[in-house]
Amino acid sequence: MSASAPQHPHSHAVRRNFICHCLEGGLYMGGTAFLAPESVLPKMVETLGGQAWIIAMMPVLLPAASASAGVFIAPIVERLPRFKPWVLFFGFLQRLPYLITGLILMYADNIEGALLSIVVLTPIISGLLGGITVVAWMEMVTRMVPEKARAAGWAVRYIIQAVIGILAGAVIHQVLTHFDNRTAYAWLHLAVFGLLFVSWLSQLFMHEDEHMRNRHPATPCGPYRDYLHSLPGILRAQPRLIKLVITRFTGMGYLMVVSFLTIHALNVTGRPKEDMGRFVTCQAVGVVLGSLLASWVGYRSGGKVLLQASRVVCVALCIWVSVTESFTGFMLSYFVLGFGLFLDRVGDLTLAAELCPPERRSTLQAILGFCNVFAFLLATFISGQIYAWTQSFETVATVAAAFAIISMIILHRIPEPRLVAVQKNS
Repeated sequence: MSASAPQHPHSHAVRRNFICHCLEGGLYMGGTAFLAPESVLPKMVETLGGQAWIIAMMPVLLPAASASAGVFIAPIVERLPRFKPWVLFFGFLQRLPYLITGLILMYADNIEGALLSIVVLTPIISGLLGGITVVAWMEMVTRMVPEKARAAGWAVRYIIQAVIGILAGAVIHQVLTHFDNRTAYAWLHLAVFGLLFVSWLSQLFMHEDEHMRNRHPATPCGPYRDYLHSLPGILRAQPRLIKLVITRFTGMGYLMVVSFLTIHALNVTGRPKEDMGRFVTCQAVGVVLGSLLASWVGYRSGGKVLLQASRVVCVALCIWVSVTESFTGFMLSYFVLGFGLFLDRVGDLTLAAELCPPERRSTLQAILGFCNVFAFLLATFISGQIYAWTQSFETVATVAAAFAIISMIILHRIPEPRLVAVQKNS
């Protein structure tokens, strides 16, 4: 037998799992494009009378809710003999709120006063259910997909999302043009559920064999309270992850500025709300190019360089959206947003997975996610309050650019794990 035997011996299963992983994520994220949290949802909430702080938080409600539950579920996940049944069961529940909301909006009577609450609660409930899934899902994916292929896997998922997003932009434009607000929002929610359900079906074909179940030893059983008390110490023992937490918070510039970008663009240009479908399409095109570049660079160099590049793009975006006044200029802004935001996401997922030691990866991923909840909510709350106080989009963009610069400085102090591994082996 060759000394250089592959790490994942069941190559057929690995290929199938990689394909299913890409389809599941691409279809899921592509489905959410019909209610694009960076463009459609903020404008939808403004139309329904939502306040500035609610509008600001719409892009982050789903990921924040999803991340909030993981840290409490991690000790259960670390003892699971198999991940797939858990992921399938809770993943199905995670997708149901969009179906229920779509049917309520389509058929329920006399609910006009509750529309805002229904629209806002849908991503929160879905996210909380998804949070029960995400730790097991992340561990399953990490074990099913070889390390060097992970960045490519994330990127392929985002490319599938982008292709669907291009089509979603045209659908959004048509739906908002030909239906009243309530009916249009109902169809958009149902479209989301349709693709999310197909993404769930793709997970049925993933294969979790004995090789993939050879997990690290389970953490010792003990009182749940002791587990919770141990979490701060687990994070303190990983100084690089503490820096990553701070880097993530200060790297929220994209989400701070995008919460009000659609509203600002439509107000400045005087275009109707259905034209935000054009923004979704432009953003999706940017995602394609950003994901292709992220796949190529991430495979060769890891996630850190992608995060550094995304911060530079964020600063440039903040400057551009502060000065442009044309509809074409804002379409370009959404292209740049998609490009930079997905450099950030591929880089972040890749770097976080490689910074976490395998023996406590589930718990550490859950802790990082829980910290991200506060980063999401605090950053967007800050942007919402600034906008409410100043009524100035340019001020929000300036603060977002400052956050990105600070994030670059902190990120510089985190070593790239692949370079560290090469140095240890040399």
